[in-house]
Amino acid sequence: MQGFQGKKVFITGGSSGIGRATAVELARSGASVYVAARGQEQLDETLGLMRDAAASADQVLGMVSVDVTDRAAVRAAVAQVLEGLGGLDVLIANTGYARTGYVQDLPDEVFDDLMKTNYLGHVNVVRALLPHFIERGAGHLCLVSSMLGFMSMPSYAAYSASKYAILGFAEGLRCELAHRGVGVSVFYPPTTRTPGLDAENESKPREVWAMESESMFSKVYDADQVATELLKFIRSGRFEAVMGWMNVLILFLVRHFPRLARYLNDDEYRKALRKAEAHKDQAAG
Repeated sequence: MQGFQGKKVFITGGSSGIGRATAVELARSGASVYVAARGQEQLDETLGLMRDAAASADQVLGMVSVDVTDRAAVRAAVAQVLEGLGGLDVLIANTGYARTGYVQDLPDEVFDDLMKTNYLGHVNVVRALLPHFIERGAGHLCLVSSMLGFMSMPSYAAYSASKYAILGFAEGLRCELAHRGVGVSVFYPPTTRTPGLDAENESKPREVWAMESESMFSKVYDADQVATELLKFIRSGRFEAVMGWMNVLILFLVRHFPRLARYLNDDEYRKALRKAEAHKDQAAG
């Protein structure tokens, strides 16, 4: 895929964060774009930003409010998008959120909701659009996962499970569609400054804060930076990618030296636990 000018793109999770930044960048590049999310007010804001950034008056820019966990609602929304755009070239499935907490402490519904939104939300949208892409014999489906979609860390087990599932789905889907001319890819964004990150941090244990703050691997990116890399990645035609040389190193370690990667992860957590315990003792004293 050479560029996005004149392309028709649908982005789920487009009301804020990476999704919003990607939608605005696409509008700036000359693409016709529809965004979807649950929050109508935030969707209105995104649409306004897209219109301000649009390269020409000929672009079709729109939105649809939908809960991606509701299959019937997704099918109706997809029909609206296809009619509004007059077809589709690229899907960017970006819906998702994180909830931190230890496995023994999180309520059952957190595990259920994370899988329904982060994993099945992608599946529902992809399945609703597959007939269109298969009939066209062209197009691209990009599934946005997370760095924690191929590794994990304490208090993120529930979230990681929902993101790991995306890769398994994408691998099978890629095989099924390769001979039909439809591309499939997975993008693993790093920690990104978004409203979702602020909400995620509210429940993060002290020791995990310590682990992240002192880790050589921790770096927070702006949503605009991630959006730029995401679109570069889609144009590249590769199946999966991370951004940033340190994150490339992490992926390399996890895939080729998993025992070393686990040792480093465990060692950082042990240090963070000791630091958190020392801070607790100082506070008590």
